[in-house]
Amino acid sequence: MAVYQWTDGDDTATDAVIVGIGRDSPALEAASLTAEPMLASVYWPERLFQGDKVDARIEGPFDPAVALSYAQEIAKLYDYPRVVVAIQARALWNDAWGTLAPECGLD
Repeated sequence: MAVYQWTDGDDTATDAVIVGIGRDSPALEAASLTAEPMLASVYWPERLFQGDKVDARIEGPFDPAVALSYAQEIAKLYDYPRVVVAIQARALWNDAWGTLAPECGLD
């Protein structure tokens, strides 16, 4: 099972496919609305791959498990060395998706 470096802040990685995971619960609860399910997006930065430009792109929303799998496929397809996670709060992580590194940070 994959081990992901992660951040819960504004850190970014220019050499990685990034899976953003979160939900809008606080805003929805404040408006007395039902909380939405956890959602994820997949982002990859611009890079050169085999002499061709790969444009930066963001896709989603996805279920987090689907997003992590898709991110692994994109990383392999375009030769990104890693997939990292940007998560709204560490407590939102589901161990069924893989393992987060013990410490927050993308270095």
